[in-house]
Amino acid sequence: MVVLVSHRAYDEQSVLDRLARLERRSRTAFAASCAQRLLPLFERYAQSTGDPGLGARLGNVVAAAWDVASGSGADVSALQAEAEAMVPSHRDGWTFEMGYGQNAAAAAAYAIRTWLTDDAQEAAWAARQVYELADYAVLHGSSELDLNEPGAESQILASEIVQGVLEALAQSLDAVEAGPPTWDELQETAAAQGRAWADAMP
Repeated sequence: MVVLVSHRAYDEQSVLDRLARLERRSRTAFAASCAQRLLPLFERYAQSTGDPGLGARLGNVVAAAWDVASGSGADVSALQAEAEAMVPSHRDGWTFEMGYGQNAAAAAAYAIRTWLTDDAQEAAWAARQVYELADYAVLHGSSELDLNEPGAESQILASEIVQGVLEALAQSLDAVEAGPPTWDELQETAAAQGRAWADAMP
């Protein structure tokens, strides 16, 4: 008997369609959950550059996204540029962790932009950062993976890391669609998953 194994696929259009039906605070909470999950990996990047304080700075940006999603009414307009300035470039000198830093800082910027623009696309781009980071981790963390070999992309998609990330994004979408009174549980879940990812990823 042949057993068919079903894997989740990354479907940005589906994510965007679901986010488009939500209101501003829910969209922002989803984007903040994406950024929250990547914070521990950004902290790894910051440590690798010898500037661990960068992690706390990006953490403040993500915390502000949660605050406005929770109704704080704070002015976060300056934080988009702050997060974008923390996206590492190759001029900074390449390290493996730079890939993590790029996606994590971009996700934080998209979380703030989601609030500022109330555009579902910004939140979907935050989700893309999570997926791309997982793809990067699998691609560069396996010495046996050869993209020139047939089925390599399917191997990446089927990996435990990528499937776990896609499951986490689905959970966040379900949570924001349910619209709970607060985002505390979603934030705690995202933070715990982020710590686990940082331990599991190369």
